[in-house]
Amino acid sequence: MLNELNPTYDFDNTLRRAFKDVIKYLNEFPDKISNRSKKNPINPATKDGISQLAITYFNAFYSPTIPKTPTTVPDEMVSVIMETVFGYSKKQIEEIKITHQQSMACENAVGSLLERYLDSVLRPNGWAWCCGDFVKAIDFIKYEDGVWYELQIKNRDNSENSSSSAIREGTNIHKWFRTKSRTGETMWNNVPKPMQSLGLSEDGFKKFVEQYLKANINLGKGN
Repeated sequence: MLNELNPTYDFDNTLRRAFKDVIKYLNEFPDKISNRSKKNPINPATKDGISQLAITYFNAFYSPTIPKTPTTVPDEMVSVIMETVFGYSKKQIEEIKITHQQSMACENAVGSLLERYLDSVLRPNGWAWCCGDFVKAIDFIKYEDGVWYELQIKNRDNSENSSSSAIREGTNIHKWFRTKSRTGETMWNNVPKPMQSLGLSEDGFKKFVEQYLKANINLGKGN
């Protein structure tokens, strides 16, 4: 089935196993699948359902996460306020507009890059990345000793709204965030127990991002 997807995809054994684990998990907990169509819900127990999920999963995995400058037009009133309150010249404001948009694009990419970094370390150690956004409130899973460990990842402690937080209520889903928004303190020394001793660190994340972007920056538009 995987061979029917994009022939340029490189399905190594750990990636194949990770996708199979995601399908196994969804068959055990079908309520965790995020069906975008109520009329035609995806059934992870059927060949057609698995095929649909495979397309979503691997396309998401292989679609490069490269920051893309937003195409939205900035609100001109922001420029008026910046000029009046902070004394910026019109030339400076135009430069700030560009750098602000680029900064926002980069900020929006950090979460995805964080998950890619974690996947690069966790997958060889038996974890599965739930990429493709079709597993509710869960980013990584691991099956060990007959039990599923469910993990939700956030880049910052304030990057979650109340509705997504409510999904975890009454569940065994664990949560971990990378940084504290008020202090900038990183939480690598407080990763969940199953992730400890794997060498995860801020320095490792920085090196991964630099290498990943250099290797993928010319592969097309990012997600």
